[in-house]
Amino acid sequence: MRYLFGCLCVCALVVTSPLSASAQAGDAAANSEPNLEEPAPSAEPALEEPALQLKLDAAGVDVTPSPQPTPDRYTLKEMELRVKRAAIGFGVSGASVFAGGVIALAGLGHCGVMGPWTETCNRLTWTGIGIASAGAVAMIATGILYGVRNRKLRRRKRREWDRFRHTHSGTPRRVQWDLSQSRLVF
Repeated sequence: MRYLFGCLCVCALVVTSPLSASAQAGDAAANSEPNLEEPAPSAEPALEEPALQLKLDAAGVDVTPSPQPTPDRYTLKEMELRVKRAAIGFGVSGASVFAGGVIALAGLGHCGVMGPWTETCNRLTWTGIGIASAGAVAMIATGILYGVRNRKLRRRKRREWDRFRHTHSGTPRRVQWDLSQSRLVF
């Protein structure tokens, strides 16, 4: 009940808030000159990650390219995390199916075996059936989501492996002298 009251308060604030904002007349004259310290807003959307990243290791500072995003704009790690979250959702919805089944069986078993059918048994049984059916719908949805995300992850890994295999196909290279390391490089 208190959550309903809180939700109604938030909705009331949203409805009663002004739809626009304007500056006062005194501030308009003071701020008519452009501010040179603040850059003008760009029309281009901001990138989520820079194209190059600086990494510090034992040898020093190294510039490495950012991980390549997928066509859906997810990196490989993000895709693995999304698959993991879908699997967790599938497990949680499976647990709700199990819990709803236990509640429904408790209602049926208690009233059918222990005594006469009462309104409490009826509520308990229908509550369990409702929880189990909602969990079943969620299990179907998260199962589909898990399958789609896992298939995209497997395809991405397969494409990267094929690209790696073709670029490093094991073609024999000739021996060269590396001047910077003063040794033979094969």
